[in-house]
Amino acid sequence: MRKLPILAVLTTSFVSILPLCLLGQNSPQDYLKVHNVERTRVGVKPLVWDSELESHANKFLSNHIEDCMRVKYIESSPFARNMLTSGPTKTLTGVDAVAWWVAQKRNYDYESNSCIDGTLQCLTYTQVVSKASTYLGCARVECNNNGGTIVMCYYDPPGNHGHPY
Repeated sequence: MRKLPILAVLTTSFVSILPLCLLGQNSPQDYLKVHNVERTRVGVKPLVWDSELESHANKFLSNHIEDCMRVKYIESSPFARNMLTSGPTKTLTGVDAVAWWVAQKRNYDYESNSCIDGTLQCLTYTQVVSKASTYLGCARVECNNNGGTIVMCYYDPPGNHGHPY
């Protein structure tokens, strides 16, 4: 009978720690780490966290918590941005999103400074490593009604012009 209370304590401890593990994928340090590992790999200075950019991202996402970006949107912003949305069956972390953007490197040709096959499937990568950008602010929201997750990062100054590195 003594094993049952110990099991209850262990289960409670695990369940209470689990949300902390999930948060560990969405902190400013997490966003910066994934960005800056790739930037270091290509010889670009690390980004610095900017709480004002984070605030802009949070504000934008709070306006889309209901539609989860399934509605066309127009945004005028002086900042560059990367954004990724997930469907209702996947919870997306900030680290997942940045890793996905970095994975787009496979679609980028440095020599021609263009996406392979004329697609735009490398622009998120080139923004991550753009030497023009020095500040980063990101936010994440889980949409209402289990609609999915949106992760957005703003970059200042904007990149994606000229060679990224």
